[in-house]
Amino acid sequence: MTDLNDPIFEHERLELPPSLEYRPELVIPVVVGAHPRAEIVDRPWAGRMARSIRATLRARGLDAPPDGPMPLVVTDVWYLNDDQLRLQPTIVIGDPTVNAAAAMFANRLPCAFAIEEVCQVLLDPEMLEPRVCLWGVGDEGTRLAWERFESRWLEEFLEAAEHVCEA
Repeated sequence: MTDLNDPIFEHERLELPPSLEYRPELVIPVVVGAHPRAEIVDRPWAGRMARSIRATLRARGLDAPPDGPMPLVVTDVWYLNDDQLRLQPTIVIGDPTVNAAAAMFANRLPCAFAIEEVCQVLLDPEMLEPRVCLWGVGDEGTRLAWERFESRWLEEFLEAAEHVCEA
């Protein structure tokens, strides 16, 4: 018999219980590609981003779902085909070759940070539209982009997101 005790699963269920009502106006999509490579490389970073956002919101005293912003990992297919979701503050993780949302944002967002042939973070530094796209060449490059965004722009992104995500 398999031991069903899984602390990560249990923690995720507490953060986003199955009974939670989906309200697109509260969602902060964290978008990964619907591609096997994206599932392997980018989804773990997206999950980590969602957890980091929830922890940051908690530290700031913001309500958790169902009444506060809800970071949710979604695929590019769902994101690009949902008109309401595309209006939300968004973080896209993954190379444009495996993430159609990254391909869309790659030509629309200015480059805020880059290490040539290593990683990129694309975003409007003024956060007039809270949209972020980041990726790296390999796992180490993605880690560098992720850490740079988290340390430099996550707080500003969440402040801008608060004005969009209405309770």
